[in-house]
Amino acid sequence: MAEIDILEDLGLSEAEAKVYLALLETGSTLAGPIIKKTGLHRGTTYQILQRLIEKGLVSYVIKAGKRYFEATDPNRFLAILKEKEQKIQEILPSLIQKRELGKEKQEVNVYSGYKGIKTVCENMLEELKERGEYLDFGVSGLFRDVMGPYWDLWQTKKKKYKIKAKCIFDEILKEKNPNLLKDYFGEAKFHSSEFKSLTDTIIYNDKVVLFIWTAKPPIAVIIQNKENAESYRNQFNLMWKHSKK
Repeated sequence: MAEIDILEDLGLSEAEAKVYLALLETGSTLAGPIIKKTGLHRGTTYQILQRLIEKGLVSYVIKAGKRYFEATDPNRFLAILKEKEQKIQEILPSLIQKRELGKEKQEVNVYSGYKGIKTVCENMLEELKERGEYLDFGVSGLFRDVMGPYWDLWQTKKKKYKIKAKCIFDEILKEKNPNLLKDYFGEAKFHSSEFKSLTDTIIYNDKVVLFIWTAKPPIAVIIQNKENAESYRNQFNLMWKHSKK
């Protein structure tokens, strides 16, 4: 790798690197020889010399009213690197915190229609298989009405993958749809029909899924955010505690 390329990696522009290298070769000198050696415009050369002075890479002395420029010891680059490392160390905790906060940004995706909802359910099975768990409240039985035979297949797959489920059903299903409860795989409790809901709310891992069965077509809204999921999980646990078997 050429010296000029390495100096660029250390933060110098190509022109700054050329001027610095020229000064190393010439020693203490007026600007004229540097301009001639680098081929840079006079005004540009003086600007670059000033920038290198500010970076501590060039010094000058005045003799007979004229400035003689000289490159500082190349070991100065090691000192610059140490200064940069120290600055990075100072802001590193803040950068790491920003990255972690960025991970927790809320992501929302919407799936529409039979195929879209089936995709959501299949992805859920894939994430939870081998003893995962989901929580569900607002269960009205519309999942089976809308998705038909797929609901039964979904229950079969849950059993196969040993996925745990806790669902809070509308108590009216005990009378209106006892077969659904019989085919459901998981733990069940019931809430009063006074608090009827037509939206299934499922919580698993860091996701909350809202199944809106009455939309035309039905939709599933996935909200991915750890804190949000934890909030819904707490809400479910409170409801579970006060629901009946």
